[in-house]
Amino acid sequence: MGAAPLLQQPINAGRKLRVVCIGAGFSGIHASVYLPQHVPNLELQVYDRADDVGGVWHHNRYAGIACDIPAHSYQLSYADNTQWSKFFAPGGEIQKYLARVADHYGVRKYMKLRHEVEELRWLPDEGKWSVRVQDLVTGMRFEDKADFVAYATGGLSKPVWPKIPGRETYKGVIHHSARWDTAKEEADGMDWSNKTVGVIGVGSSAIQIVPEMQKRAKHVVNFGRSKTWLSGVFSPDILAQLGANTKEGMNHIFSDEEKERLKDPAFYAEFRRMVERDLGSVHYITHQGSMLQTAVRADIEATMRRKLERKPDIASSLIPSFPIGCKRLTPGPGYLDALVADNVTFVSDNLECFTEKGIRTKAGEEFELDAIICATGFDTSSVPAFPIYGTDGVNLQDAWKDEARTYLATTVAGMPNFFSILGTQAGVGSGSLLIVMEEQVAYMAKALNKCANEGYKSLVVKEEAVASFLKYTDAYFSRTTFVGDCRSWYKNGKSGAAKIRTLWPGSSQHAVLSLRHPRWEDYDYEREPEYDHPMAWLGDGHIPVDVDPGFYYDDLRSRMAQTSFFTD
Repeated sequence: MGAAPLLQQPINAGRKLRVVCIGAGFSGIHASVYLPQHVPNLELQVYDRADDVGGVWHHNRYAGIACDIPAHSYQLSYADNTQWSKFFAPGGEIQKYLARVADHYGVRKYMKLRHEVEELRWLPDEGKWSVRVQDLVTGMRFEDKADFVAYATGGLSKPVWPKIPGRETYKGVIHHSARWDTAKEEADGMDWSNKTVGVIGVGSSAIQIVPEMQKRAKHVVNFGRSKTWLSGVFSPDILAQLGANTKEGMNHIFSDEEKERLKDPAFYAEFRRMVERDLGSVHYITHQGSMLQTAVRADIEATMRRKLERKPDIASSLIPSFPIGCKRLTPGPGYLDALVADNVTFVSDNLECFTEKGIRTKAGEEFELDAIICATGFDTSSVPAFPIYGTDGVNLQDAWKDEARTYLATTVAGMPNFFSILGTQAGVGSGSLLIVMEEQVAYMAKALNKCANEGYKSLVVKEEAVASFLKYTDAYFSRTTFVGDCRSWYKNGKSGAAKIRTLWPGSSQHAVLSLRHPRWEDYDYEREPEYDHPMAWLGDGHIPVDVDPGFYYDDLRSRMAQTSFFTD
């Protein structure tokens, strides 16, 4: 029997890979920076239906929009902004930050904006994804092909209107918080000062909108059927390091002097570490019966009742019986102060319908409103907005109709060469979201390099690995407050101990360590035809011509602390 022929290329030559990324928010921008730097011979194409980068921070422009995570944590690890205007950054400022990152790293060249992906279909014979795209400017449709897909559409992209009949009968101004063009209103000279405004909801968006509208409008009616915990402003001790004197419950505005201090690299680094540690330290709040859960609950309830003393009925309607963390915990700067203002009414009755002039409750009371803002959130079911056909033509829309199933929140059984970034199971109930996203992209880069260097046409996670991850997930969440008796987007709007398929089962730091070293044994592989035996990846016995023959010297020394024994 003759020797097997050698693959006529050096080791680690790597084949060219084309990656299509869907979405140009935080994930798409970071992928555009990271992947070309870490994957040789990469061809990258990003599609987004919006007319600019930013994702959720581009689409959402409602009054008062801000992040509810400290700004100095809610940014990319390698793109520091020391000059945020507020502790919780305004949404428009975050969008401008992302645009600056895209421009600074020159990644817009990878992006086609106003291009909407309408279908993905796996082509097993080719080992590629067929990507059907519509150019939203010209209306033309075309097909792209990719070896790998980064699915980075985000979990908050499909607005949900309230399930209240009669919306089409209402004659006044109506907005969804995710489709509210405040810039157009300002250009049109919209005057809120003589308006009575209804805000439906007590979630993260409504909690930001109500204080802003309380300042602008003649009167605000906040319709809130559900209960929620408001943590108050995080990190008072951290702000104290700046010498800041922050009013309780309000979003701190950085002074020029504070911004100047943050320009000092050493001071900024320590400030940033404090923010990260503070975010990470609250993880045990989400554990049932923990000392931290008990102490924080008592403290938050006392603070809420004290701030609502002027209107104690609101406290009775708003403060929950379920544990802290069952629903997303938000600081809500200014919200409680707004609720007790003279020009704000809080209504906890169930709503019956929209009317021509406003809203009627099931108790029969009708509120006449000049404008209604529906801060009723998003579809968090994880079901894709377009068909994704994987192995054997299975549509992910159907497969995830009842339950979204992933492996480590990153890959999906039956979907070869498919990576989800900040999608289902990647959310966090505490800690930094963006460190999870960065580690997911790094995980994808490792998979791309493995396939390119070892001659694999495709890899796909095994179903048993997915089942094992979900078994762990259910065991983990069973001891947390997330399964408490509340209706939450963590449980796709369900209450009680429903399965949680939106959050990572652990802390954000836990997610980073879980993704850092891939378990390649949890995947099935298909080799490229020219790699006709398992060791074909060794090539022809040579290294690539662009690799320094002395590369190993620095590599080896970097693994160990260096000591000079012989100096004489």
